Amino acid sequence: MELAQGGASHARLIHGDALVAAEALCAEGLKAGVRLVYVDPPFASQAAYVHEARLDGPASGRVVRAHAYDDRWEGGTAAYLDMLAPRLEALTRLLTSNGTLWVHVDWRASYLVRIVLDEILGPEAFVNEIVWRRAPNLGRQAASHQFGRTLDTLVVYGMPDAKLVPPLRLEPIEAGAVRFDEQGRPFTSAPRGDYTDASIERLEAEGRVLRTASGKVYVKYFLVKNADGAWCRERRIDALWTDVTPLRHARPGERTGYPTQKPRALLDRIVSCATSPGDLVVDLFAGSGTTGESAHVLGRRFVLGDASSLAIATARARLMRAGASLRVEACSPMSACQGATPRVRIETRERGASVTLIEPTAPLAWAIDSRFDASGPFRVVWHSERAPGARARPAERVAVLEDAPGPIAIRVFYDDGAVATTVLGG
Repeated sequence: MELAQGGASHARLIHGDALVAAEALCAEGLKAGVRLVYVDPPFASQAAYVHEARLDGPASGRVVRAHAYDDRWEGGTAAYLDMLAPRLEALTRLLTSNGTLWVHVDWRASYLVRIVLDEILGPEAFVNEIVWRRAPNLGRQAASHQFGRTLDTLVVYGMPDAKLVPPLRLEPIEAGAVRFDEQGRPFTSAPRGDYTDASIERLEAEGRVLRTASGKVYVKYFLVKNADGAWCRERRIDALWTDVTPLRHARPGERTGYPTQKPRALLDRIVSCATSPGDLVVDLFAGSGTTGESAHVLGRRFVLGDASSLAIATARARLMRAGASLRVEACSPMSACQGATPRVRIETRERGASVTLIEPTAPLAWAIDSRFDASGPFRVVWHSERAPGARARPAERVAVLEDAPGPIAIRVFYDDGAVATTVLGG
């Protein structure tokens, strides 16, 4: 693994194939060291995907389109499995004794993933098959003479000590069903169901059993208020996720234009329930970098990777906007495609210098190393990146350096994933 850019080790971005990257991580000592591996691999959709970057924000603004990745498999299912199986096997070797592997697929590949992971980890390692409703049933899909294919599947396998902590959701209770006990605590009740006598005895000691005059036993559920002031019952979320809205409903600044990007709310839930603060999260089919942003915001360490140059450029810009201190690396034999050499103007000052980017005029991002050494990594001392949204904010064109001894290297990241570097004063 070759270091391509300096930074903090708790946030890493690797350009390379998932199999090569996973094997490299194991070799460097991360075998059995990762609490959560999440991957959103190709779905065998037989489609090619295009990235769209809006330079001006509004729908009428300029749009740059570039090929993101190809999910077409000439050999059909066999070719798809030839790609997926060894990568999943390599990823499982990273898991801690209480780690989990989450594979995000849809109806095309969910059954294949189950078969592959049963073979790799054994059927007893299966934890959950979570169904996420990613879209409403509308338009042609609703009129297709079948039930709308609006669902994605999260296949979850775990190591022997793995335990998830499903989050709570608030379920509003009708006002007429709210009662108050002797201490004034609001509650609702439900029949005991399949609670054992021992469980009822324990609940009664907690003040959570209601007995009617006829001798029927009900279980009390104490209530809390939601943001609207309504009384609600707290329920554990189950394996049907209908409350995570599609990316189209996210704020404009979250949408990167990368195809098949997932909403951060989805990854926030996964990272929160499967890890603790400080744990290590790995995603080697990282795409736009949603997993990394979620891990960063929630206080987890992360390693992201992708074979696509465009994905690396998109994820890097996104994570820099989120304030992550990145270390960008390249896994041989992958390398970024070469972009047009940037043109810059440098003006020396009494202390330092100012660097103006002349071309390209609308880069995805660019960075400066003011003490460039061709034999070492590119060490960023200044950077700027475009921020997407309803009013897209372009990257800054002028950099002011307090100390510019030279040689100065400028590295530009393009929307198609290309990278180009120019050196001044070398």
